[in-house]
Amino acid sequence: MKRSLRLAGQVALLVATWAAIFEIGLRLQQYFGPLLDLEMASVSLNWESDVLNHKPAPENQNLCIYGDLTGFSYQRNFDSNGVRIIDDRKLLDGCQKPVSILFLGDSFMEGYDDENTLPYHVAKYFKNERDVCVKTHNAGYTSYSPAIFVPQAKQLLPIVRPDYIVVDVDETDLYDDFARYRKLIVRDANGLNIGVKASPIGHECSIGLMRARQHRLYLTRFVAKTWLSFVHMPSVINKYRPDHDLVLFSYSQDQGADLEQKYSAPLAIFRQNLQELADVLKGYTGDGSRVLFIFHPHLENLKPDVDGHVWNDLVSSTVRMMCADNGFLFFNATGKLKQRFGGRPEEFYWPGDMHFSFEGLKEYSGLVAAFMASEMIKTNERSP
Repeated sequence: MKRSLRLAGQVALLVATWAAIFEIGLRLQQYFGPLLDLEMASVSLNWESDVLNHKPAPENQNLCIYGDLTGFSYQRNFDSNGVRIIDDRKLLDGCQKPVSILFLGDSFMEGYDDENTLPYHVAKYFKNERDVCVKTHNAGYTSYSPAIFVPQAKQLLPIVRPDYIVVDVDETDLYDDFARYRKLIVRDANGLNIGVKASPIGHECSIGLMRARQHRLYLTRFVAKTWLSFVHMPSVINKYRPDHDLVLFSYSQDQGADLEQKYSAPLAIFRQNLQELADVLKGYTGDGSRVLFIFHPHLENLKPDVDGHVWNDLVSSTVRMMCADNGFLFFNATGKLKQRFGGRPEEFYWPGDMHFSFEGLKEYSGLVAAFMASEMIKTNERSP
């Protein structure tokens, strides 16, 4: 009996010792890193929106969508309308009547710090190369897509009153419109999109993180966060997306002969949202030449896989046809970036991430700016 008690005491002491070691280790990594955030101080429900699904907080953003693998720390600030607040005094110095451009898009448009965004690069190009002042309104945000652009444009156009509109459509948008937002769109009596409700999946994720941070011990927080990520959230996703409608990028990788038929349901939703967005933009501009849709390649659009295949053009061709039908300008940077990047396209993307690196973003933005200068911004609208 005594031997059993002594053994149990030794086991308990060993467990307590290792628990203390892990607790100290987790606190140290939080202080010096963190490699795994166990404070979760910025997690809240402030991101929720029943118009735009999710919205940027003025600062300290924390969304259960994408990680940030750039290895670069930066802070982004937004106004109450979800438009980036940046220091663009150098670009507007001496300008009396700058050209105003509204930029819509997802994280590719949102960009990084003030000077590492597509809108900033565009404005800098026009300032330095064309002697034209551009006031940018960057409303791009993580995981926005045409479904969200519709109510977003309805909100922003009367406020911003831009001279031109640039919309960046991403390869992920077909998936987002169909799998993420299709069941969350709210329509009025006329069937028009008036908002995209907040995601119950994102809500459950945020609630779970807020509960996890209530534990005093970091070890307990670690266990709670691990359970949330690998056990609870997969079950939540299965609950709200039981049919697994579409796998992200499966349509991009597909080399089949009849993609239009195979992906007819997602394409129908995507086209409906694109056309509804087109109607909103045309209603504002009245002139298709003041609207530009742009498309950028992912690394897989440029670098062949082991079978020698690159991603198809299903998404970009859909956007191109919509632009042709509505008299909008369209620019696909894939071909030109393939030439620019040569045989090393991976050097222009962050390792392990779909987004452009700073250098890749600069190259892409330069091509967009040059296209805008030749096809969109009229010379008689130069700023004095």
